Amino acid sequence: MNLLQSHYTYIILIAFTISGPFLLSFDKKVAFYKEWKHFFWAMLPTSLAYILWDVIATKTGVWKFNTEFLLGPFIGNLPLEEYLFFIVVPYACLFIYACLKAYFPKLSKPNWHNAISAIVIILCLVAQIKAPGHAYTWSTFGLLGITFVTLQAIRFTGHLSYLMAAWTVALIPMAFVNGILTGNPVLIYDDAENLGIRIGTIPFEDFFYNLLYMTWMISLYEWYKLCLLYTSPSPRDLSTSRMPSSA
Repeated sequence: MNLLQSHYTYIILIAFTISGPFLLSFDKKVAFYKEWKHFFWAMLPTSLAYILWDVIATKTGVWKFNTEFLLGPFIGNLPLEEYLFFIVVPYACLFIYACLKAYFPKLSKPNWHNAISAIVIILCLVAQIKAPGHAYTWSTFGLLGITFVTLQAIRFTGHLSYLMAAWTVALIPMAFVNGILTGNPVLIYDDAENLGIRIGTIPFEDFFYNLLYMTWMISLYEWYKLCLLYTSPSPRDLSTSRMPSSA
């Protein structure tokens, strides 16, 4: 029996997604295990928002789950695996972000931040103009555009270079996992609610659905760490630390 075409499909993909990042979290240079508390507080509100979005989307028929590829238990109208997905995938994405910061400390380019925001905002506007009334397109690109406008308005953009680099790297495992989820299909989309553009079997919106999640979570992660730095500094930190100009 092909396990990737069985009731174990989704849970196997979840195990595959978490295995590498979890084992490598103890790498001395990254030491991501020390960031678990920060990850939790960044992931929790973001995942709760996404689970609510997921519930609404399944109730309104934007997408649905194929029980042929699920273990069976549902909580509300979402399968158990979907709840695990919103813990495991964020962990993997934040781990990628942390690795890039640890191994490429000069990757952040302040002069890129405005350009990144402008490109994302323009893309969001174009997507919404192309698909008025398409629920998945409208919600994904609408929220993404609002998010980047907000980050620019409050001048909290210092993490955008690493964010976009992490998202780019994450596209590789995402293409594998989402390719199986949409190819079997575990997850079935109503193309009347999206642009109807597929990269392989993956709806175009999925890639930016993931970018939106990463933007919310990583922004919260950096904000939370910044708050800790400036609310509980040691006497030495207090005299030497400076607020980043991009924050």
